[in-house]
Amino acid sequence: MKISRRDFIKLGGATLITVAGGGVLRAMDQGVFSVGQGIAYEPWKNWRNADSPAERIVAAGILASNPHNSQPWLFRITDSTIDLFAVLERQIGVIDPFRREMYIGLGCALENMRLAAEAEGFSADIRLMPDPITEAHAASISLAMASPATSPSTESRRALYSAIPNRHTNRAAYDTTHAVAENIFSGIDALVTENDVRLFWFKDESARAKFGEVAISAAEALIADEGQSMDSHTWWRQDWDELQESADGITLDAQGLGSVITPLAKFMPDLSRPSNDEAFVKNVREVMVPTAAAFGILAIRDGMDNTQRLQCGQVWQRIHLFGTTQGLAMQPLNQMCERVDRERQLGIEAVFGRAVSELVGDDQWQTIMPFRLGYPTAEALLSPRRGLDKVIG
Repeated sequence: MKISRRDFIKLGGATLITVAGGGVLRAMDQGVFSVGQGIAYEPWKNWRNADSPAERIVAAGILASNPHNSQPWLFRITDSTIDLFAVLERQIGVIDPFRREMYIGLGCALENMRLAAEAEGFSADIRLMPDPITEAHAASISLAMASPATSPSTESRRALYSAIPNRHTNRAAYDTTHAVAENIFSGIDALVTENDVRLFWFKDESARAKFGEVAISAAEALIADEGQSMDSHTWWRQDWDELQESADGITLDAQGLGSVITPLAKFMPDLSRPSNDEAFVKNVREVMVPTAAAFGILAIRDGMDNTQRLQCGQVWQRIHLFGTTQGLAMQPLNQMCERVDRERQLGIEAVFGRAVSELVGDDQWQTIMPFRLGYPTAEALLSPRRGLDKVIG
């Protein structure tokens, strides 16, 4: 990203004073002039350049959606197999005490790999949770060369594959003047092909208001929980050198603050955890909820079943890739599920457990993946990613 002369002037006296006082050095240290650059961002650019097909398939997998950009995956590969393992040490703490989000993220990686395998000319036989006694072994993929007559790839699947490097979580405001057409919703519905996954929509004003009330209350409750607040803040990467080294976590660039506010925020001293929490809730209340064109909830039959969680992740990645092809912006809103999990972990009153169940209104389905969508008003920027050398073991 380049800061235009007009945007630089908009930063006003505060920026000029900061620059005069040595802020240029801080700007360089914080990556103000290097957005999306450096080793931590190379996986987005070289994902098709690995030496072997298996490596290229994994390179697609590491660009998938995942919780707090924790990238909780490890891959073991041969010429004809890829095994996906959960890295339990990369759990995001009491934000995700039962690893619900971790396995959803692993499912997202699987969907990217399935699409990449097809693009490489393989049919991919994916077995979820193949070893009942090894929880960390999330999936095993067997690759077999596909003949043109039996290739599962279609034009629509090839479009999803091509969208992989363009899919990013967009946390900015969405365009409230641009409604999402019903055929788009129908197109998304058609992507949910797993029997144990169901999508619930919240599209009209009343339904959106009910969803928004729960989402805002959950964000407020999350930051009021010292444990969840601390574990969430652990994944913030505000130092540019640290970000390049870890190649993970949540960054200012990915917050959707815009081309003016983001550079200014980087000039300023790092936010404290309470200040960060306050800014987050303010954003949920004033930006994320009121500008969404619609909300969705992905639910499964058994919220504690890792196979169904993986399937939900595959569905979510598929939906997000499709949305990318349609020019849509999307963002998970997991706080309500994070509070449900926390209530269960602590054995306290199920305030959000009841609220979320009431949103879905069907006891046969358990919410595990809420999200928002709409048309973007700002570009979603890259998040850092760990390269193949860090994830293949």
